[in-house]
Amino acid sequence: MTPELRDATAHPGAPAATAPAAPAPAKGRPRSEAVSHSILEAALDLIAEHGTVADVSVEAVAELSGVSKATIYRRWSSKEELIASAFESIKAPLPDSMPRTSLRDDLVHLGNTMRRTYGPRDTKVVRCMMTAVKDDPEYKKHHERLVEHRRAFVRDTFAHWVERGEVAADLDLDLAVAMFISPLLTIFVYGHYSHLQADDTVERFVDHLLRGLGGPLCESRN
Repeated sequence: MTPELRDATAHPGAPAATAPAAPAPAKGRPRSEAVSHSILEAALDLIAEHGTVADVSVEAVAELSGVSKATIYRRWSSKEELIASAFESIKAPLPDSMPRTSLRDDLVHLGNTMRRTYGPRDTKVVRCMMTAVKDDPEYKKHHERLVEHRRAFVRDTFAHWVERGEVAADLDLDLAVAMFISPLLTIFVYGHYSHLQADDTVERFVDHLLRGLGGPLCESRN
């Protein structure tokens, strides 16, 4: 006789022990972040391997990531949306906080975040994606939607310091954003000017940029 039965016999008036209730079955499977990450990484690996977005298929992404096509389509409605999301995933998240000690400190912080983000594979992907965006309106639409909030973040950074009088009140914010982002992409992503790929390049670049933004060329010409 087992101990459980002996205990029940020793106390005949005690209620019978009941097994713990089994947990209710989950209603559908949560979309695992790990699965999504593996899919996006597979897409990036294939883009870098093929050197073009056009040669990457959903079937190949599914095979490399070890999931079904249905799993992919539950997360992204099309190949174009998947590729655009994969492209966006390689970018460093926007900072939770900024130094806010000066415009220079904020821009150096953002620039160094960009500099540290892209490895060899990811620079290949960015180059491929830029070609796809130029040639395919569907990629352009997804790309614009995904990167617009990043441009807005940089724009808001300039606006913050315009309001505090650190730069001219009539500063063209959209042009300032382009002047900040484009050279850094040219150096650190597209790989031009290899002699500038140094640890102090961002600080030197920001100093030159602010010298221009705060100098006579930013003043109204009457």
